[in-house]
Amino acid sequence: MCSFLLTRPQFAKLVSVAIMAAQLLGWITPARASEVPPPPAPMTVVRRSLREFDRFLDHHPLVEEDLRLDPALTGDDAYLKKHPELHDFLGGNPDVIRGLKYYPRYFLYRALLRQANAPLRYSEIAQLRAVLDEQPALERALAENPEAIRDPAFLREHPLLRDFLDQHAELGQVFLPCPEPLAKNP
Repeated sequence: MCSFLLTRPQFAKLVSVAIMAAQLLGWITPARASEVPPPPAPMTVVRRSLREFDRFLDHHPLVEEDLRLDPALTGDDAYLKKHPELHDFLGGNPDVIRGLKYYPRYFLYRALLRQANAPLRYSEIAQLRAVLDEQPALERALAENPEAIRDPAFLREHPLLRDFLDQHAELGQVFLPCPEPLAKNP
């Protein structure tokens, strides 16, 4: 019989290598425990539920706008009474609520994805997290008016966002306004 024993430093190194490998493969994402709750269910189930919710919201744009401005409405009994289709959908899809807790910017990112002039994945738009964490007022402004991400005046008022878009070409290409062509002198 063969035994395999690791010393404490060897075990710690093995665990750190395993964590880095899992991060590189996208199985886990680095985050502070206080920022992100643990995954609510197997992520495939949550993502599938959120895709169903996307389809629901596609047919209920006014509800989507309300929820973008105040995501807590998904738990507001008075609001759900006024919107029985949403109440029924959420009741039949409990993983949606868990997914919204795990992805607190779901509605904002969904609205911003609609402003892109080319397709983007959710993971690409989620790169904005650092900028939004640093500037909560920017997040509120974008939630109120997602179209502003394409407005040159808004971008001048928010240089951190403009710089971020300049540094992240895949996002800059889909959000930054095209420079106006120079007028030719006759």
